[in-house]
Amino acid sequence: MVKKADFTAEEWKDILIAPQMASIYISLSSPGGLFGTIKEMMVYSRLIAEAEITAGGNALVSAVAEDVKGMIERKEKLEMPEMSRNLEEIKTQCIKTFRRLDILLKEKAPDDADGYKRWVYKAAKNSAEAAREGGFLGFGGVMVNEAEADALKEIAGALYIAV
Repeated sequence: MVKKADFTAEEWKDILIAPQMASIYISLSSPGGLFGTIKEMMVYSRLIAEAEITAGGNALVSAVAEDVKGMIERKEKLEMPEMSRNLEEIKTQCIKTFRRLDILLKEKAPDDADGYKRWVYKAAKNSAEAAREGGFLGFGGVMVNEAEADALKEIAGALYIAV
């Protein structure tokens, strides 16, 4: 059973931030209004809260959820890497994080790798579906616009998962 102690501090940080990076990637792919962006970024906290239900026996998902909940209890922040101010550079940084994650998990957590990467993808998908795009005053529009759909494909590709 995989646990936090199986990883270096830097590796664990990559594992912890991956779902948040997925949400950031989606938000940058199709910048919406303030409320839409807030909804998209709140997905991570919901994902952690639901992890016990949605982990499906994945030890890594459970370990991450346990660690993040502990951080919340201790009032510690999840430290994100320093980000560029250039949107394309941030998106590239996100993709590099997903690729590092794929390599790391195949090496150190092969039994949990696919499930964890799918959980990260779920964060991206939930972010994409968090706010209706287009329309007027909340009417019409679509749940996932074309730019977000493309971003989901890019995330899946970087994680080497089929969706």
